Amino acid sequence: MTRKILKLSAICISYLALNSLVLAAEYPIGEPKIQDGIEIAAVYLQPIKMDPEGIMRKAEDSDIHLEADISAVQDNPNGFAEGSWMPYLVVHYELIKEGEKETIKGHMMPMVASDGPHYGDNVKLKGNGRYKLKLNVEAPNAHEKHKSEKSNDPKHDDHTMMHSHGEFGRHVDKETGVGAWFKPINVEYDFVFAGIGKKGSY
Repeated sequence: MTRKILKLSAICISYLALNSLVLAAEYPIGEPKIQDGIEIAAVYLQPIKMDPEGIMRKAEDSDIHLEADISAVQDNPNGFAEGSWMPYLVVHYELIKEGEKETIKGHMMPMVASDGPHYGDNVKLKGNGRYKLKLNVEAPNAHEKHKSEKSNDPKHDDHTMMHSHGEFGRHVDKETGVGAWFKPINVEYDFVFAGIGKKGSY
């Protein structure tokens, strides 16, 4: 009897673990792009609950959690080790559904999950179909510019404020200095959305 109970418990645990993995499955968006010593990869998964509450769209009001995994490649000119996450960037996205004129725009905030740090946002899409994703990635020195723009905009919604405090410096002396920050990077990806946990073609 004890063996049967233990076996049943093991099966239940395995089932729950498998379901957890399925629910958290990431769907790649196009192929990773490499530019200026940086790799930019995009994925989506099911909408995510966040802490603190209210920093982005509620999971129940969203279709996907959109992520940008941004890391340094070998010989990164800004001193980051190969494979390390690139912090303090300003990342904006634009989603365009085929056949639609209105686009979906937003800002990806930095965050951390069980698989490491990334930039992301919960997004409400315009249904299933073909989408183009455009990412605009700016270096840490872009934060001051955006904070100034936001503070001078009377229509600004605090929900979209840059989540930045203080500065992210860069050594510039001869002995320990690193290269100048990169200029804004613009990359594009194409993908088909058929719902979370579903596969389809259009």
